[in-house]
Amino acid sequence: MSTTDDRPSADADGPEEPTNRPVPADHFREWVSRPYVRRIIVITVVLTLVIIPMAWLTLHFMNLSGAPASPIMSEIEKTMFVFTVVSAPLMAITLAILLYSIFGWGRVSGDKPPMQESPAIRGNRTATILWISVTSVLAFFLVVWGMIELATISAYSYGATPASDQPNSQKPLVVNVTGQQWVWTFEYPDYQGVTSATLVVPKDRPIYFNVTSKDVVHNFWAVEMGIKIDANPGAVTNTGVTPTKLGTFNIRCAELCGLHHAYMETSMKVVKPDEFDSWIREMGGRRTA
Repeated sequence: MSTTDDRPSADADGPEEPTNRPVPADHFREWVSRPYVRRIIVITVVLTLVIIPMAWLTLHFMNLSGAPASPIMSEIEKTMFVFTVVSAPLMAITLAILLYSIFGWGRVSGDKPPMQESPAIRGNRTATILWISVTSVLAFFLVVWGMIELATISAYSYGATPASDQPNSQKPLVVNVTGQQWVWTFEYPDYQGVTSATLVVPKDRPIYFNVTSKDVVHNFWAVEMGIKIDANPGAVTNTGVTPTKLGTFNIRCAELCGLHHAYMETSMKVVKPDEFDSWIREMGGRRTA
């Protein structure tokens, strides 16, 4: 009596396909069930909850000197807050793996590495798709947010728009800023060329800066206002801001410019409009335009 063998036979040109290969989702669930993975996940969650409050802590230290004192600085602070919160899980999982590598895997003793219970996750389709999807969404969010904030800040600072075309019903105050080793000089061309080593401006009035240098490259940085632009010899760069808070704020050089670079700083005083007019008269000037 003859019988027929119905068992699947291997392809003559290749090996037999395994019939018990687990699906990618099974690989992923098995990987997540490992003890060290669960520990890393727990550490990641704990660190995320610790890192997120740093967003408020960052704003606290930024505000110690009086910021934000302009719409530009408000936008910058908002961006820093959002980016800190969004990046908290990524920072947390990086630190979690680092800490577990030192205090977990780092304590394994013996001449041989510990055995792996299953294949590495790098070849798992489910994990790969999940990782690419999450990071792509995050990158897309950061790019879109950054482009919107860049356009907003550029509108607030007026970019290179001439003073006569500023998007504000009130005529901007034009200030010529000159940097030289290692002092700042501020000139008010609309007020008979009044000059001062301290920047004095009225509150809630657009300020338009023409920035240049007499010697080397400096950088005009009005810290609490959120504006920062190079002062280049032989050229004029432009920026602007509208101060929204009364007080005295910091102006520094943010470009290494020589021996006393760290001491190239002065003050920016934001005063009421009538106080600004009084200051101009005390400096011997009057409005000419």
